[in-house]
Amino acid sequence: MAFAALRSPQYTNTLAASGTLSHSLEISVGGTLRYTLLKNTTVGTYVVWEYATLVRDYFTPTFTGTYPVDLIQVSLVMKSYAGLNGTGTATTISTTAVSALDGYGTFMEGVNPTISSTNGWLVCAKRPDGKNVIFIPTGVAGSVPSATNDTLRYQTYSTTDTTLNLEGGAEETELIIERIDCTKYGAGNKFTFLNKYGLLQEATITYSVNQATKQSFNTEAIQSNTFSSGYYPEYANCYFEEMLLSNYIWMTRTNSAGATEIVPVIAKTSNMVYKTSLNDKLIEYTIEFEDAFDYINNVR
Repeated sequence: MAFAALRSPQYTNTLAASGTLSHSLEISVGGTLRYTLLKNTTVGTYVVWEYATLVRDYFTPTFTGTYPVDLIQVSLVMKSYAGLNGTGTATTISTTAVSALDGYGTFMEGVNPTISSTNGWLVCAKRPDGKNVIFIPTGVAGSVPSATNDTLRYQTYSTTDTTLNLEGGAEETELIIERIDCTKYGAGNKFTFLNKYGLLQEATITYSVNQATKQSFNTEAIQSNTFSSGYYPEYANCYFEEMLLSNYIWMTRTNSAGATEIVPVIAKTSNMVYKTSLNDKLIEYTIEFEDAFDYINNVR
């Protein structure tokens, strides 16, 4: 089994058979019928439907400090009709069950991209030896997503772990936890984002030295700050690409009262230049984030 990646288009189709003049696609989400699409058709031509755009409305990604798996169940029922506009004798052509995540595929991965349910670690970065790797500050615990035996989960690691064995399967046995010292500009802030696979992933980024003691506000009173990634190896490029492409990012920070708060943010950096160790001996990214809400409470 594989999970459909619904940030990319997902198509289903059938060939219009003799004696059929229209077709429908019934889309159910979580066991409830949500959409019925109808097309008049011509015998001998393909009837094509794209359903991801509609189903994505039912994802509700949230992060409050825990790590939910936002997986939705979709049912696709395709029918043909003897008459136009869904009239006449109806015949069920197919019923397809789809498990879906709010992930995406790249152009080179082709049509109807999926996320493997036996893929092991669902993080992009790999070392030259082929092992998956995450970058976590020294002394910090956290969670990392994985998939084995058709099961999605978040595995936890302690403040001292430098490796983590995969639960529930033997597709990949070890994740490398590369400990980094966020001391260039301070201890750093944890950012949690929805990655390419539609699951939550963590990154720690520090305030830029030029922004450490000030905050920028635009005319709509939206707070923004500039952060530095610190120094990373070349194979971490995809790590930052996925963060910039993510629709959902949360920052964990300390507020003026000294309490920890988790707030949604938007990456204002809209482009990214890949850096290589050949041209950039010390690879570092600067990213500007703004709060995904107005500083002044104007919700009515």
